[in-house]
Amino acid sequence: MQDKTVLVTGATGFIGSRFCREALSRGARVIGLSRYAQQAQKKLPGVEFVENLDALSPERPIDYIVNLAGEPLVAGRWNDRRKQAFMDSRVGTTNRLFEHFQKASAPPSVLVSGSAVGYYGPHQDEPLGEDGAQHDCFASRLCLEWEKSASQFASLGTRICYLRTGIVLGAGGGALSRMLLPFRMGLGGRLGSGKQWMPWIHIADEVAIIFYCLEQSALQGAVNATAPNPVTNRQFTKALGSALHRPTIFPMPEPVAVLLFGEMAKELLLTGQRACPRKLLESGYSFRFAKLDEALGDIV
Repeated sequence: MQDKTVLVTGATGFIGSRFCREALSRGARVIGLSRYAQQAQKKLPGVEFVENLDALSPERPIDYIVNLAGEPLVAGRWNDRRKQAFMDSRVGTTNRLFEHFQKASAPPSVLVSGSAVGYYGPHQDEPLGEDGAQHDCFASRLCLEWEKSASQFASLGTRICYLRTGIVLGAGGGALSRMLLPFRMGLGGRLGSGKQWMPWIHIADEVAIIFYCLEQSALQGAVNATAPNPVTNRQFTKALGSALHRPTIFPMPEPVAVLLFGEMAKELLLTGQRACPRKLLESGYSFRFAKLDEALGDIV
């Protein structure tokens, strides 16, 4: 990354902020795209923020793009307005990136573009590599359209990795931050049957995998960014309770979850995918946190 210039969307997010800090430490020039550049600058000193793509200097070409922009899917109940915001913040942003770089004299050499294991839709117990079947649902269609918009960069000669990320675990944000309070109060429990798979990944591996995708020239297409040992919701619940030394005796029945969270519960909480990082393992990536108890022990 030394002396490389990387453009990051979603730079102030849970994953993006950690990537930006690591990229700076590796000697990269980091440019963040944000509608609120001044506030973002205060959060991430050292990152150069621009409010629109036209502000990029044509004299300093972009080597890499890390495209992580997107409204959080679990911030509240879904409705038509929120679904459109999910689509616009992902597909719309990626389309604007392509339109800009289509006109640039030097396109980026690599694009790592966000996606999620939700691409596969709901599955049962079968392990899913990157060639896994897609079952239709809103989350699956969202990921598919996001990847399609990123695929346009292939016409520019850009190598593309679609990062199909699982549940990212880390301190100070992400899915785990929403779970900790009830679990610490002894109110944690499985969701629904607890049999649904939860493909997870430690934030340290998530960030390392982004760099790995940027640097490994043979790696392209879909990449499952998940730990090699996915667990069910029941197993995850037990492991988190054990890490916090708290009981996990308050399950949330499926009807209650649907009543509270609506469609989001059906697509993200009560179903899952046994996603496996086949491409990463076959290419030689070594996970820092391959087992859930080790990851939770590091975080909590």
